[in-house]
Amino acid sequence: MTFNEILSCLPVSLQKNINDMLALFEGVDQQTKEFAGATGLKCKNGCGACCENPEIETTAAEVMPLAVHLWSQGLAENKMEAIRSKSNKGICVFYESDPANSKQGRCGIYAYRPGICRLFGFAARQDKHGKPVLMTCRIIKDSQPQVCERTQEQLNKGLSAPLLTKHALGVSNIDPVHGQKFLPINQAISMAVEKIGFSAQVKNKNWQNT
Repeated sequence: MTFNEILSCLPVSLQKNINDMLALFEGVDQQTKEFAGATGLKCKNGCGACCENPEIETTAAEVMPLAVHLWSQGLAENKMEAIRSKSNKGICVFYESDPANSKQGRCGIYAYRPGICRLFGFAARQDKHGKPVLMTCRIIKDSQPQVCERTQEQLNKGLSAPLLTKHALGVSNIDPVHGQKFLPINQAISMAVEKIGFSAQVKNKNWQNT
């Protein structure tokens, strides 16, 4: 089944949440692209350091689109088994390290990655005075110190940046049930996969009984 076919098997409210989340991601991608272009910030080619962080958390709401994708590709059960073998914690199950260079790697589900993966390194937070403070990774800070310093100066002068709190609020508004609690990324993925699988099956059974 295709992504849209799986989506059509879900309750209308869940379909809306997923479509709204995809639209939110599209907006985030545009914002980070513009921010990177305005500042010169960029990731090192092939760097997978952020993906190797076992402490990454996200919400189940943000990986619902990924769960639909996995069911549409027949990969849901295999990935659930892989997550169970990792005890729901640790490095994201979709991170693919480079066999030729253990310090490099790639995301195996890049198009469906959650917001933290889209914003990491290219966003800001607000300090207690409401002023934007650049939030970027150690590798970018160490390799591009002048760019980071200049970026903070641009923020101080009014440059618009993607805000982590604004994104979190957007997620929560879309899905108040699954969009407020942060979980280890593999646990969030597992929860979303189970939710999509159960919801699709229930609706299909309801159709068959009518």
